[in-house]
Amino acid sequence: MLLTCAFALAFGGRDGRRFVVISAAAVVLTIPAQLAGSWQATQYWLMTVDLFTFVALLWLMLQSQRYWPVWVSACQLMTVLSHVATLLLQSFSDRIYEGLSTVWIIPLMLFAIVGIELDRKSLHDRAYSA
Repeated sequence: MLLTCAFALAFGGRDGRRFVVISAAAVVLTIPAQLAGSWQATQYWLMTVDLFTFVALLWLMLQSQRYWPVWVSACQLMTVLSHVATLLLQSFSDRIYEGLSTVWIIPLMLFAIVGIELDRKSLHDRAYSA
């Protein structure tokens, strides 16, 4: 996460800086939210943090001219949906719940890095096209 945020700060422009603020706030709020609940049942505090993070990333996506915020928002939506699944299915496995609610951060961070780099390459190619 730190390397992704450093990359976004260095090369992501305004959208990258906004992404870093959203990500840092999510991490700071996630730590106490995870401690407040158990994976045996829906973690309402964590679900709230993830929902607000999704709303912030959705706002970033709607403000942006880039494509990578769409993919980042989609990953966060998948995290929110993992919480919704535990509300709908009372017998949801705690191990699966924990895995699903944390696994989407990996592609989220990768999409941010790859998307920012593809945007940089696109701008470079347009600047030097004949």
